Amino acid sequence: MGQWFLFNPKFVYISAAHFGIILLRKGVIDLTGSRKLVLLVCLLIAAILAAGCTAAARKPETNTNRNPVAQENKQAQKLAREATRVEGVKSAYVVVSGNMAVVGLDINKGIESTETNRIKSEVGRRLKNADRQINDVRVSTDADTVTRIRKISEGISQGRPLTDFTKQLNEIVRRIAPTKE
Repeated sequence: MGQWFLFNPKFVYISAAHFGIILLRKGVIDLTGSRKLVLLVCLLIAAILAAGCTAAARKPETNTNRNPVAQENKQAQKLAREATRVEGVKSAYVVVSGNMAVVGLDINKGIESTETNRIKSEVGRRLKNADRQINDVRVSTDADTVTRIRKISEGISQGRPLTDFTKQLNEIVRRIAPTKE
C-alpha cells in the first residue's frame, strides 16, 4: 500500500498511498470522495499537536516572599542584635508583627528607672532607624513580660506561626506604651 504515517499508535493510521482512507482498529472508512474532510481532519490533528507543545500560561507571582513568618523571624533577630548594642542591655527578645516590634529587654542590674526609660527610648529609636518598615516599637523591661516575649520569640523561631500567639501578643501590646523618641 505505501508508507504509513503514525499519528496515534492506538487508534488512527493514515496511508500516504491512499490518502483518502483512514484505518481504525475496528474497520476501514473510505473518504476518497471527500478530500476536504480528510484535509480538515489533518489540520485538526496538526492543530491539536501544536497546541499540546506550547508551554502553559503561568500567572505572574504576586507574593515574592513565600514565607512571611521566616522573613519576620529574620527581621526580629536583626532587631534584637541592634537592641543589644545599646549600653545597659544584656539581652533582647523581639517579635515583629507587621510594622510593629515588641521588645523585651534584660538590662544590667542596678540601673535606675530614669536610666531604664532612656534605654527604652534609645532601643526604640535604633530599631526604627535599623528597619524603616517598623514605625511602632513597644519595649518592656518587666521580668514577667520579657519572659512572655522571649517564649513567643522562641516559638516563632521553632516554626510556629505568629497566629498561635495572637492573644498573648495583643495582651502584651495593650500593657506597653509605644516608645517615645
